[in-house]
Amino acid sequence: MTATKLKLNSGATANPANSAGGKLLLRFACLLGVLGSLPAGAEGFRNPPPGTFDLGRAGGRIAQVDDASAVQQNPANITDLLNPEFQFTPSIVYIHINYRSPSGDETATTKHPWKLLPNLFATMPLCDGKLALGVGVTVPYGLANEWSKQTSAFDRPAGAWRYQSPFLADLKTINFNPTIGLKVNDHLSLGAGLDVMWSELALEQFYPWFASTGNLASPDGRVDVEADGIGAGANFGATVHVTEHQRLAFTLRTPIRVDYTGHFRVNNVPGGGKMRDEFDTSIKFPTIIAAGYGIDLTDKIRLESDFEWLEFSNFKSLALKSQTASSLGYPSSIPENWHDTFTAGIAGDWKFTDNWVARLGYQYYESPVPNSTFSPTIPDANQNVVTFGLGYHHGHYALEAAYGLDFYDHRNITNDQNPAFNGKYTIHVHLFSLSYRYSF
Repeated sequence: MTATKLKLNSGATANPANSAGGKLLLRFACLLGVLGSLPAGAEGFRNPPPGTFDLGRAGGRIAQVDDASAVQQNPANITDLLNPEFQFTPSIVYIHINYRSPSGDETATTKHPWKLLPNLFATMPLCDGKLALGVGVTVPYGLANEWSKQTSAFDRPAGAWRYQSPFLADLKTINFNPTIGLKVNDHLSLGAGLDVMWSELALEQFYPWFASTGNLASPDGRVDVEADGIGAGANFGATVHVTEHQRLAFTLRTPIRVDYTGHFRVNNVPGGGKMRDEFDTSIKFPTIIAAGYGIDLTDKIRLESDFEWLEFSNFKSLALKSQTASSLGYPSSIPENWHDTFTAGIAGDWKFTDNWVARLGYQYYESPVPNSTFSPTIPDANQNVVTFGLGYHHGHYALEAAYGLDFYDHRNITNDQNPAFNGKYTIHVHLFSLSYRYSF
C-alpha cells in the first residue's frame, strides 16, 4: 500500500504523525503496548488470584494452599491432596474509574463495571500419594475497559481524549496448565507445570478524517484492531516442611511471550470505503518469583506470609507491524519503560468448627506503570487489598465464598508524555469469588 498523507485546511500536505490523526495513532499504538494492563484489581497485567481460597488468603497462598488451586499457586502442594478433586471457581470483578482533567473542565467515566473470570482445577493422586497430576484452566491476565463516549473528554471535536485515547480496549487470556507433583520425602515436595496461553486483544477508537478534508461535517473514522496468538511457558514449585508445623515454599513462573496476528481497520475513509491490513504485535508477560512461609499456630489456626517479585522491566517498548498503520503515521516502536515490581502480604485461616473455616488476608501491590507512559487504558496504581473468605465442607463437597476490598491510591498524573492524559484518576474495585469443590 502506498504511503498516505493528510491534507490540511490550507491545502498543504503534512506527515500525519504531526497532525491530530497522527497523534491519535501514536496514542493508539501506545495502547497496544499496554492492553494487558487493563485494570483487574491486581498489579500490571495480572488479574486477581484465580481461586476462592487464594482470594480469601491473598497475602498467603503459596505454602499452605491445600485445595486443587495449588495447580496454579504451587504445584508442589498437589501431593497434599489425598483424593481426586474437581473445583469450579469463578471470580467476579467490579471496577469503575473516574477521570478529571487538571483544569476540572473535562471528565470521563467507565461503564460496564462487572467482569466475569471463570477458573477450574482438577487433581489426581497416584502411587499412594507420592505422585499427583493436576490441570488448571484460568484467566490470569487482562479485562475489558470501556470509557463512556458521552463524557466531556470524548466530545467531538474538541474533547482531549476523543482522538487521543481508545474508548474500548479488551484483552482476553485463557491459560491451560497441566502439572505434576512429586513427594520426594516427608520434608520435600516438588512440582512443575506447563503454561499454554491463548490471548486475544481488541480496541476501538475515533479517527478525525476532517483533518484531511478540512470539513468538520466529515464523519469520524473508527479504528478497529483485533488480533490473537498463543504463547507457552513453565512453572515450578517446591515446598519444604521445616518442622511438622512450619513450611517454606518457593515458586517460579517463567515469562510467556504471545505474538499476536490479526487486522487493522479504519472506516469512513474520505471518498468511501475502508482501509484494512494485517496487524502484528507481541506482549511478553512477566517472570514471577515468589516465596512463602507458613506456620500452624494451633490445630485450627494457620498463618502465612508471602512475597512476590515480577519482572515487568522487560516491557521497555513495543514493536508494531502494519503497512496501513505505517502509512497513517504509526511509529515502528513505542516506549513503555515499565519497572519491576513486588507484592507482599500476610493471611491466615481459622477452622472454627469441623465443617466451617474463615479466611482473612492482606496484600500490597506495587504498580509497574510510570507516570510518563500512563494512559487511560491503564489507570493502574499502588494498591492495598483486604480479603475475607468463608468455606463450608460436608462429605465429598465444599462451598466457599471470598471478597476483596481493593484500596487503590489516587493517581495524579502531571508529566505524561501525552499532556492530554494528565489529571486525576480515581479507581474503585471490589473482588468476589465463589467455588464448588468435589472430592471423590
